[in-house]
Amino acid sequence: MQRREFHKGAISVAVLTLLGAVGCGGGGGGSDSAAAPGPASGVGPGGDSGVQPDASAVAPVGRIGSNLSGMEWADGVRASDATAPNLDFTVPRAAEVRWLATRGFGKNRLPFMWELLQPMLVDTSANAQARALIGEPGALHAGYAGYIDTVLDAHAAAGTRCILDCHNYCRYRDFRFQPDGSVIGLTQPADPLRRAYTTDPSQVFTRIMATAPGATLSPAAFADFWRRLAQRWGSHPGFGGYGLMNEPHDMPLPGQVTDSTPVGGVGEDLLIWPVFARAAIDAIRAVDPAGTIYLSGNAWGGAMNIGPALNPAWPLAGSNLVYEVHSYVDAFNNGNGFDWELEVAKNFTAGFGVGPMTLDTGVNRMRIATDWAHAHGTVVALTETGMPVDDERWHEAFRRMIDHTWANGWEIQTWIGGSHWAARNHGINHVPGWHQHRTLEPMVAGPIKAAAGIDQADLFDAGPGAAAGGAAVTITVFARGNLAAPAALTVSSDAGGSFSKTALLIPAGPNGQDSFAFTPAPDSVATLSYQAASGRQVPPPRQVYSIADPVAQAATSLENAARAILARHSAALWDFADGFTDYLLGRPAQDGEPVRAVADSGFASGVGNPMEMLNWMNQDSANSGPRQPPVLRRTGHPHADLTGAGATGLWCRKAIPGPTYPNPSNQAPWNLQDDHFVLAAIGLPLAGAGGVVFRAGVVGLPGGSVELALANGQPQASWSGGGGGTLTLSAPAPAVGATHVLALVGGPGGQQLRVDGAVAATGNAAPGAGPVGDLLIGWGDPLQPQTRTFGGHVHAVVTGRGRPSDAELGVLERWLAGRAAG
Repeated sequence: MQRREFHKGAISVAVLTLLGAVGCGGGGGGSDSAAAPGPASGVGPGGDSGVQPDASAVAPVGRIGSNLSGMEWADGVRASDATAPNLDFTVPRAAEVRWLATRGFGKNRLPFMWELLQPMLVDTSANAQARALIGEPGALHAGYAGYIDTVLDAHAAAGTRCILDCHNYCRYRDFRFQPDGSVIGLTQPADPLRRAYTTDPSQVFTRIMATAPGATLSPAAFADFWRRLAQRWGSHPGFGGYGLMNEPHDMPLPGQVTDSTPVGGVGEDLLIWPVFARAAIDAIRAVDPAGTIYLSGNAWGGAMNIGPALNPAWPLAGSNLVYEVHSYVDAFNNGNGFDWELEVAKNFTAGFGVGPMTLDTGVNRMRIATDWAHAHGTVVALTETGMPVDDERWHEAFRRMIDHTWANGWEIQTWIGGSHWAARNHGINHVPGWHQHRTLEPMVAGPIKAAAGIDQADLFDAGPGAAAGGAAVTITVFARGNLAAPAALTVSSDAGGSFSKTALLIPAGPNGQDSFAFTPAPDSVATLSYQAASGRQVPPPRQVYSIADPVAQAATSLENAARAILARHSAALWDFADGFTDYLLGRPAQDGEPVRAVADSGFASGVGNPMEMLNWMNQDSANSGPRQPPVLRRTGHPHADLTGAGATGLWCRKAIPGPTYPNPSNQAPWNLQDDHFVLAAIGLPLAGAGGVVFRAGVVGLPGGSVELALANGQPQASWSGGGGGTLTLSAPAPAVGATHVLALVGGPGGQQLRVDGAVAATGNAAPGAGPVGDLLIGWGDPLQPQTRTFGGHVHAVVTGRGRPSDAELGVLERWLAGRAAG
């Protein structure tokens, strides 16, 4: 899949019909406009302990897996120093591999960047300085190769396998070397983990595979690369195959040496890629006579493009060759169509031409590949696919495609696995979440597990926490995964009230659900509890508040009053007393252990929209860099200690509505133009502590954010809108060595900064509107170097949409202060 948003060329419908839409990959191959369409049994432990299953829970299945995306994301390579691990690219963690194994996903694909693994092609003439800063011609980069070692080691330890996938589209981004072997502007960053780059952008260019005179990327160089990989990893016990090249596309025209993007691939030389593939196969076979080799085809590797019109050289001679294809269920087959109605309205279906997509679009694409494979006595594998989540028609279309693929014996790997920040909460992701103190398996896994016969699901629930004026609330219990048989459970209340039904039945199959209505007794706090037979895991107890006057209730129970206010405003609560060591196979964090996951224990989350706070910094190897997850301290009230060197905070990434995704279920609780509030209980162990306590905005973009921070020990609340307007409110520095509650209130009605229950500053600005796509605790924008991690302790954070009264804010502030004080 191509990560960069879309291919820039405008391509006519007639051309796309000829090419079978030339598109593939979630993000893959083309403009997304209608006018110029582009190419496109085992369950967790019983009870509610939150302890995750160990890696022996499910035997790995060798035909399903995911793409552990992250290592191929360093788009600034050569042209900037944006090549830092755990920031510009991310190495999959061993915990991800182990967790996938527990869910039955045992054959994963590891996309990597050729330029990062082999920073200088074997046929490069470079001078001594260039070799010293970039690497010797042909040599593999020791650090990046070491990352691959750790991923393969993790697969071997889990009893699973990993395909190495060169994710380069038949291209290689390189420096321009001068006749004397130098690179103009070549610079080595101070950070040894960042790569050398040039300060002159004109000295970077992209080579493309070609066979005509003047080609800058040769079959011999490509063969050298794969020979080296076969020598290093071909016999590794975690190795699962050679993915020669991801999604070849827009190759040069016959006799040319530059890509054919301006004409959308029409007339491209379809025999260039087979020449390079042949060279790589021969080089590998000289080292490894039997290892599986995966071949993606021309035209983005689309399943519908595998035939002779676009891949006239297939199949190649040789044994143990697998023809990998990519297939999605949206109109353009690029995985970026998330709204069913908008996709149907395009009246175009990649691979089939004019006409709306249907429930059978995905299976029809795969049937083309299946028929081709059977006719030629060869094998295909579906190495990239995904399921949009916000309409049940997507689920059915995806199920049909997966059932067909599985029934024909092919491998299946989902797209957007891994934990690089940009991959989280993509519309088709296979990235696990965190809800109700448990790992939340993404919906895409359910149909695949059902096809593979894996009986395994976790149960969660979701619904409002406040019932006003005696009204009923609707609660839904969800299964995530696959149930071979229906799951029966009952629900009861400890404080009266009435149910529409107390017996629930989650149907067999993937991602089932059942709902009930509950009407609480007036002015009560009811705890709803679930029971199931045979020790099946059930959702944790949930509270429903029908307190008429929460502020008055504070005199009797500050806890109930505060939680009733949170429920009334559907607010999120991240309390570090709920900190876990990991969101994958983790457990409650003890004193001094890393904390990587804190669930929303308030009322802002749903199964389709978990307000999870996570940290996925990879520290599996010595070359991981300085960024560390925060450390949990359990002295007094549990808190995140962010004072250590390299400490980072926790991150909640959300979808942002757009033209192709107008109403995603997975959204932040408020946007910049909405009334909103944030409260944070913090500790100040050091004088002059600074940094961002809480941030809401869009990571990587300047402006358009709300921050609660400290600067030189002084509390600050700041708002900046997408239009450039800003407002900053400040307060005197509070006492060091104590805990404090900071709060901000913003929106059309004005702004407030509050410190320890008192209004410290007010404003009446209109900084402007904008989306919120990222919420961060203890962390500014990791991609904006001017923002800083908070250099103190964070006990708990609350945020919600709306404008609580001063009295309601006072209740929340007293409650948080009491908790933070222990």
